[in-house]
This record gives sequence, structure tokens and C-alpha cells, in this order.
Amino acid sequence: MELVVWNAARRLAVFVVCALALVAVPFVRDARIGLLPAISGGLAMGLVLVALLRLGRASRLLREAQRPPKPTPAAMVYRSGLGPEDRDPVERAATHQAALSLMLLAFAGALTVVAAAAR
Repeated sequence: MELVVWNAARRLAVFVVCALALVAVPFVRDARIGLLPAISGGLAMGLVLVALLRLGRASRLLREAQRPPKPTPAAMVYRSGLGPEDRDPVERAATHQAALSLMLLAFAGALTVVAAAAR
């Protein structure tokens, strides 16, 4: 599940960044920006940056969860029947970070549409 949410947030990040770039071109070319498009575009860019930070943190947590388990030390061989170490908290944290990133990116996409429409 964590990979599905992370992948969806990563793809939405690409779409929102491309949309922001397409919306920013006319503003840069005309060198005139209204108040509403400037505010919504600035908020969208800020949200995208925060979402990308969260997405990077989720990626780091997913890599940590995918690492192979450490071998059992020779002194603890008699306890090897305890089973593999629990990775659920790390995977849950990665899913949480990716879901927050997805929410922030959706809001940034909506603000990008507002900036484009207000022009």
C-alpha cells in the first residue's frame, strides 16, 4: 500500500510542477502579475516544495523498510525463532508522509488552476 500512495504522490508532483511551469510562462513573458494569481501561484509553489520534502522523506523511509534484515548474531541464535523484525511502523510512517505529500500536491494543483484562471 505504501508504494501505491508514494507512486501516486510522485506522479502528481510531476503533473503539478509541469502545470506550474506552464502557468508561469505567460506571467514571466508579460512581466505583469495580478494580486490573486501572484498569491495563489506563490502558495502553490510553497506547497509543492513542502510536498517534495515530505515525498523525499517517504522515499527514504521506504528504502529503509526494503533493506534486508540484519543477520542474527551468534550469541542470539537460540532466539532466532522469534521471526523477522517488524517493519510495520516504518512502512506506516512512509505511507503517512506520502499521503501528506499527496494532499499538499492536490491543493497546490487547485491553486495552480486558480492562478491560471485569474490571469
